[in-house]
Amino acid sequence: MEYGAMLDDTFAYAKESIWGRTNRWLTLIVCMIIFPLILGYIVRIYRGVIPAPEPDQWGTMFVDGLKLLVVEIIYASPVILLVILAFMPLLGTIFTSGLLTNDFSSMTDSQAEHWLASHPEFFSSFGIMVILLLCAIILGIIITLFSFLGAVRFARSGSIAEAFNFSAILSHIRRIGWLNYLFALVVITVIGFIFGMIPNVFSLIPVIGGIIGFIVLIVLYVPFIVFTSRYAALVYDAGEEKSGMGSGMHDAAQTPR
Repeated sequence: MEYGAMLDDTFAYAKESIWGRTNRWLTLIVCMIIFPLILGYIVRIYRGVIPAPEPDQWGTMFVDGLKLLVVEIIYASPVILLVILAFMPLLGTIFTSGLLTNDFSSMTDSQAEHWLASHPEFFSSFGIMVILLLCAIILGIIITLFSFLGAVRFARSGSIAEAFNFSAILSHIRRIGWLNYLFALVVITVIGFIFGMIPNVFSLIPVIGGIIGFIVLIVLYVPFIVFTSRYAALVYDAGEEKSGMGSGMHDAAQTPR
């Protein structure tokens, strides 16, 4: 995989889709409020439409967005469930131990230590929480390996079930190459982290820094979405078969709907 060429392509794609196209930019910002619409627009980019499509055919875009939302929820649900389970023992201990009704400010250090020593369930529930959260992180990484390509596979095939065709996704990753694929995920993760730091940079400005950061984030979020969606499509194309189902889906995606 030519990562430099991929990044150049995605940057040019995002720039062409937004730069000098104020109406499209503003329309997509509105679509973020009615979020299934922006998800539907992402589906179109996943399909490999070149150049970036106009946001139109609102009904189709809304339905595609809802389908992509279902895919994302299904993929995220195991991690969400594990995180909830991680906090349940500790929350249960907090509510049953009398922690909320005790005035620790009036206790001496020795009294507070004695109270904690008499409630060892705090330490066990905290340990369970840490273990389950670590499991959630590991599970999240594993799920990302499938969901990143699974979402594009859904867009190319039009079938939600294909987003969870794990054997086909594994075959696709093997065609890309595991090291190539993992590095591609690291690259987009780093880019996303840098983008997420933008509000923190502006927050250093006294008084109005937070407001400025929020506005800048909203303005830049549309090209960032276009950029990451195009990047995912290119990563998928790197493992696309030249014949059979994969090629058919890719060829069909080149024609705007």
